[in-house]
Amino acid sequence: MLLTSATGQGDGAPGAADDRGASIVPSFEPTSMPESAVPAARVATTSRSATTIRFPYVPQSEYLPTHTNYWEGRGGAAIDYIVIHYTDISYARTLRAFNILASDVSAHYVIRGDGHIAQIVHEADTAWHSGNYWYNLHSIGIELELDRVTNPAFTAEQYYAVAALACAISARQGVLLDRAHVIGHNQVPGSTHTDPGPTWDWPHFMWLTSLCAPPTSATVHASFVSATPYPDISANQGALVSVVLRNTGSTAWRKGTAQEARLGIPGNSPDLAFLGEGWPAPERPAVQREDIVPPGATATFSFKVKGALPGTYVVPLRGVVDGGAWMDDLGMFTVVTVR
Repeated sequence: MLLTSATGQGDGAPGAADDRGASIVPSFEPTSMPESAVPAARVATTSRSATTIRFPYVPQSEYLPTHTNYWEGRGGAAIDYIVIHYTDISYARTLRAFNILASDVSAHYVIRGDGHIAQIVHEADTAWHSGNYWYNLHSIGIELELDRVTNPAFTAEQYYAVAALACAISARQGVLLDRAHVIGHNQVPGSTHTDPGPTWDWPHFMWLTSLCAPPTSATVHASFVSATPYPDISANQGALVSVVLRNTGSTAWRKGTAQEARLGIPGNSPDLAFLGEGWPAPERPAVQREDIVPPGATATFSFKVKGALPGTYVVPLRGVVDGGAWMDDLGMFTVVTVR
């Protein structure tokens, strides 16, 4: 929460510690809002328990840049955090305040009650939002409209919009989507603020980010749970093999998307006798059965084997996500005996 006073001047009172992270006396020479900064029309919102919104969720957005209250660049600092705030005043008043020099505050993004996103400051630049100079340099600030009149409670659209935005920021900047790196204003060292406050549902929000988080070697992991017995078949006989894996990462596995989880065999050779009938190869992986597998849940992968030449075949299995961009050695193998 940046803007706590009725005038919208927030932490910019003379001599106060402003959201740039320093004690200053502002000039109180207001600048006008750019002509281009005309907010898009507000649309109807749904209840917090809405079931009509699904990922992939594409929120509305527009660029309404401020010409003050930020620093160009970040002085070489890496972007490591996303900081969540709420406005305490309306969306329209927030946009005006971010264009008034005397307010001494801004954020990279503002999300209206209907999920509409306005970008105020480029991610490559430093917004004045956290009240801590170091955190300003190393973070992206997102303001959520929460106002007694215009938007008295966080909406389903806001949750989905900020989750989708956090996922996009993670993909661009490499910010880890966990509670150590996605924080509230109240968690910034030295902060006197309480936002996003007790009504902000952190578990729900973090679950939403798992639905759209970009799959990487840092976020996608699995552990073995169970498998059908090793097949013992006659030549030219077929069998079905099923493997159950637990999602131990922070990214959901979503069927039909880049987050789909698959089982493959690295370096598989077409010379192997049982490649037919669906045995997983790099170009033909076994795909998760379930539509969505959130962190902590399990997925089932099934594939067929068919015996040709007698012998015992031991083949390691690995997980594949995003077309093979990530591969995790599960320490798992399956054995097929052909008699």
